[in-house]
Amino acid sequence: MRFLYKIHSSYDGFRPRVLPNRMQGRRLLLGWRHYIDVVEKGWECWVYFHGPHRFENGVYAKGIVDGIDHEAGEVSLRVREHSADRPLTSPEISARVAQAVAPRYRQVFIWPDAWAVAPLCEPKACKARECGNCETWTRLPLVGAGESRPPSRLRWSSYEAVVPAHWIVPSRCYETRIRAEVWDLTRRFTAFKLGEMAYAHPFALAMFEQLRQRELLDFDYVVPIPLSPDKAAKLEKHRTLALAEELGRLLAVDVREMLDLVSSVSKRRMQAGGYTAAQFERRYAEALVAEVPSDAGRLLLVDDVMTRGSTAAQALRAIRSRRRDAVVVVATAGQMIVKEAVVDERGFSRSHKRR
Repeated sequence: MRFLYKIHSSYDGFRPRVLPNRMQGRRLLLGWRHYIDVVEKGWECWVYFHGPHRFENGVYAKGIVDGIDHEAGEVSLRVREHSADRPLTSPEISARVAQAVAPRYRQVFIWPDAWAVAPLCEPKACKARECGNCETWTRLPLVGAGESRPPSRLRWSSYEAVVPAHWIVPSRCYETRIRAEVWDLTRRFTAFKLGEMAYAHPFALAMFEQLRQRELLDFDYVVPIPLSPDKAAKLEKHRTLALAEELGRLLAVDVREMLDLVSSVSKRRMQAGGYTAAQFERRYAEALVAEVPSDAGRLLLVDDVMTRGSTAAQALRAIRSRRRDAVVVVATAGQMIVKEAVVDERGFSRSHKRR
């Protein structure tokens, strides 16, 4: 859900140019009487300024709900983007917002449903970040609570949570009765792996929603799994960085590439050569280095897809080697459908239905 928040410039001298001074870091505290009983962390809010002034009426801040104080009637907004001198919105959008927030003696307004215009589902719309209103993307299933568990190679790792967004069908899958929507997701994920970077936004949007539902939104940094040097030399796209950057924007959290591979290690080639998962992990661990800043207390580790968790396990180990007390959440766009990660098949199997 989205909200609009109206600020009259004559109240308490709060004008756009003093917005940076009112923020503590990226957080903005707002008085919030209406709808505070229904607001949830992670929901989006635009802040609209108007009144007797020398600035142009419009939206000067956009963010997500970060904290809720019911007794004080206040909400903390973690600001994704803001401006002190000109609106973030076009004159047309500013006029539309002005009309929506026109009722007097109110500050909080629910985003009008009539504004949700479904775009044509194509990469151009994904690149424009229109997927929140896309009927195709919003119907694609997320991994439900209790449907998955962290796969086997993570069993010795220390983390707060492992959060996959979607089920993805591997090339060899034990389940043959896959739902059409999951096949659709798999095709889109394959296109993403092959370089369709516009899909980074909708996959990150799904990851954000999974984190929001689990109330896992507070991080110091978003950290992508690194790109292998041989792929970088071939100018392949850095998918995990693209996902991390989109997630960082949605969470209003800085992205930091803390992990690096000093030599190329290919899981696929090693598997084809008969190497075990443990042998791959040893090779990967030898090539992986980490530089973790002292203020990295809570980290979101981002990968594009997880099968049995070997790569994430070594990334966690490398982070722990530098910052033993860091709290890490692992988020992936996809979890491959492998038996060890499946708790409930209703999320992807045609033979089962969710309750």
